[in-house]
Amino acid sequence: MKKGAPRKSAPTPSAIAQQARVPWSGSALGLDDLFLLASRARHLLIGVIGAHDSGKTTLLTANYLKILESGVLADRTFSGSWTLGAWESLAAWMRFQDKREPSFPPHTPRGTGRVPGMLHLALRSRSVGFRDVFFTDAPGEWFSRWAIKEDAPDAEGARWIVQHSDAFLIAADCERLSGANKGPARNELRQLLERLGNHIDGRPAVLVWTKSEHTVPDGIRRSITEALKVNLPHAVELSSSVSAPESFVDVLATIVLSTWEGKVALPIIEPVSVANPFWAFRGHHGQT
Repeated sequence: MKKGAPRKSAPTPSAIAQQARVPWSGSALGLDDLFLLASRARHLLIGVIGAHDSGKTTLLTANYLKILESGVLADRTFSGSWTLGAWESLAAWMRFQDKREPSFPPHTPRGTGRVPGMLHLALRSRSVGFRDVFFTDAPGEWFSRWAIKEDAPDAEGARWIVQHSDAFLIAADCERLSGANKGPARNELRQLLERLGNHIDGRPAVLVWTKSEHTVPDGIRRSITEALKVNLPHAVELSSSVSAPESFVDVLATIVLSTWEGKVALPIIEPVSVANPFWAFRGHHGQT
């Protein structure tokens, strides 16, 4: 330092904290966060839909725990997440902690938000590249209401998911479909499949029989399978159960791989109006 030059003061803790601030909190993402990530790579939005307590959040959280072990999903390498705080808060319910045994994550609260919270995974493939994958984590009441009345004010979140998703996971709750209320549960799921069928437009879909350790009566299962074939004929059926942890991974891997590549744009072909090549020059067509 030159003699007589003013001394620079050390940065204050608040200034250091300001410089280290990141543009995300680790919680479930909203639309503003989605816009921040959308520009860095092609992103995939997976709409996870189904009735209340059908196992949607458990399916996602089980995959997060498996990724922590293997670092891989669908043969793609885990490359980070902007929602680690949200993942960890859900995963805490499924771990041994002190004297508390593992349990299922709590019910996703039914709020007044217009769009769902989203859980994020960044995945990388050596041959195909990098993708940001978002999974919707929304209350089941949204979808039940949307299935009954498409334009219901309290179903706006469900409409947003259906409009913007690249692919869908549909949860069919085997416990409820085999229990005392199996009739209403069957009707509700059939209604949801019919409603989704009006909007899916060929996008990939997987119907996952969650909690498949419970046996669904043949008539109920056949009724749902028939509704699936009529309304979502291209959909794939899979099962998941806590007794077979790898089944959770198979479900998410299937839906991620189904939309990883994306649709290839059709070539633009300009029709030939006349056979004479002279008229093909711009500015001359139709002029004498």
